[in-house]
Amino acid sequence: MIYARIKSCKKLDDGSVIRSPSGSTVTAETKKIENIDGVTYIDGVIIANKTYSLPEDFGDGLDSEALEAFEIMSSDAAEEDLWMEIISGFRSYYTQAVTYQSFCNDRGTEEADRVSARPGHSEHQTGLAMDINSTWFTFADTAEGKWLKQNCWKYGFIIRYPEGKEDITGYQYESWHIRYVGRELAKTLHESGETLEEYFGIDSVYRE
Repeated sequence: MIYARIKSCKKLDDGSVIRSPSGSTVTAETKKIENIDGVTYIDGVIIANKTYSLPEDFGDGLDSEALEAFEIMSSDAAEEDLWMEIISGFRSYYTQAVTYQSFCNDRGTEEADRVSARPGHSEHQTGLAMDINSTWFTFADTAEGKWLKQNCWKYGFIIRYPEGKEDITGYQYESWHIRYVGRELAKTLHESGETLEEYFGIDSVYRE
């Protein structure tokens, strides 16, 4: 936490300065940024985007807590006759390299960078991200897509690349891509409408 005392000042014609006898104190929350074995954590949350990368050997599968949260969520959705399944979960650095290169071959690098992460920059490598049901844009208009958007935060997930935030996240809107951040942070982000980049005050830009 940073504390700062602010005083008002007025400069007179003779060059002297009058300062108010007292000032108001303002506070600003600071985020704890750590790099542990090549992985960036902010307030304990793993960050993987265009700015922050992961080591090649990081990750070995879906996070158990995230998977448990998904199973609870899909079970609750099933009670409303909605079907949820993970069609893409953990991806290794090397699997992502193949995926990204495929997009480059089909669409060119500029477009590939809008729709796919470069190897080492994918959230899927964290084991905390999942693609649900479909990667077609029409998923957003399905009953499952609408339910996911409205309810995933209750289980600790966020829609990681929301509509209208491409210039902030660096990626096109993906209604199917959810990221596990825990219930407390998911609730905070849901209520504020912020992305992880906005909440933590970071960017998502490739440096080269």
